[in-house]
Amino acid sequence: MRTPKTILIFLLLILNSCTSDNAEPTKHDPGYAMTATIDGTEWEMNNPFNSNTATKSLFTYYPTTEFIQLQGRKGLNEIVLLIKRSDLKKGEIPIGLATYDASKTQIEMYYTTKETPQYVVEGLLAINDIDVNAKIVAGTFSFNCAAENKPISTSNPVTTKVTYGIFNYKYDAVN
Repeated sequence: MRTPKTILIFLLLILNSCTSDNAEPTKHDPGYAMTATIDGTEWEMNNPFNSNTATKSLFTYYPTTEFIQLQGRKGLNEIVLLIKRSDLKKGEIPIGLATYDASKTQIEMYYTTKETPQYVVEGLLAINDIDVNAKIVAGTFSFNCAAENKPISTSNPVTTKVTYGIFNYKYDAVN
């Protein structure tokens, strides 16, 4: 009998293998929807469907009417930028501890290569370009993770550093 965890991993592997040859590059297309340096290693990522389109949140605390979800996936590892629509303008957005509600723009990281969960505890997300007609948003991000969802301290040190993050996504796309 398969356990729920085994089934989930199997489904994630299937979704990760899906590709779309119909994705049209845009003037902002760097080849990947998201890139970042994670603990010194370069990651190049697209969404789970191997494109640069924003995805719909599975969680009700990030409703599509209030958030744009930008996923970058590499294998089973993932960075999720949850941009509050009221923040969808050029500028910098400070990132703090996750609240898991619709109160602010947030970043989440699912990093399976670490022994403990990684909580984004501080960072910065910058929207550098937004085309409201073509529905394209591009920008940069960086953040630090710790093993607990509380401020960095000697008892909760930085366990993962994400630097040089770049994103470039289509949002509100009609599928």
